[in-house]
Amino acid sequence: MPKELPPSLKVSTGWIELEIISEPDVTLTYKGYAPTLRVRKLRTNVEFILYISAKSLAEPLEELRENNAYLFKGIKFQVRKESNAPMAKYEVEELDGE
Repeated sequence: MPKELPPSLKVSTGWIELEIISEPDVTLTYKGYAPTLRVRKLRTNVEFILYISAKSLAEPLEELRENNAYLFKGIKFQVRKESNAPMAKYEVEELDGE
């Protein structure tokens, strides 16, 4: 029986403040497996799945991971898209420890 997953996070042009609450996993999609992280919205404490295969998201997350003892769990950051275009790049900024 497949495991129950939180909903997938929809990122748009407004900043979303998140905390990563897992190490990477893979989620089966209609295209095959995709790398994901479980994240929690800081303002609401609601959990989501964040797909992390986009290069514009993966590269800044890797830098944050390297600065966090090579772990994703515990990283706090904010994310948004550059525009409403379907293939718009992600923008990522680390949040100060709270």
